[in-house]
Amino acid sequence: MGKLNEVLAQEKANDSYLRIEVYQGGGCACSGGYRYGLSLEKEPRVSDVVEKIGELNVVAERQDAEVIRGSTLDYFDNVQKSGFKIENPNVQAEGCGCGGH
Repeated sequence: MGKLNEVLAQEKANDSYLRIEVYQGGGCACSGGYRYGLSLEKEPRVSDVVEKIGELNVVAERQDAEVIRGSTLDYFDNVQKSGFKIENPNVQAEGCGCGGH
């Protein structure tokens, strides 16, 4: 969570909640057709599932939480691109050419 902590410090958002959203369609084969969104919020919504992971509060809508349960969030930086990537063990994929591996 080093890079994530760095981003939180830059944004002065250490007390924020990290929201993970799941969108269907448009994803590559490695994500099973899902796309994921990350954002910072000051408060969770009433309908959110809230998980504390280390010092970080992670929130997601209940249906999104079910899709991402057991997933990991990593930061990658390679020649093609850099960014955060969600590895979702609930998705069966044959691999792809997205460059995020």
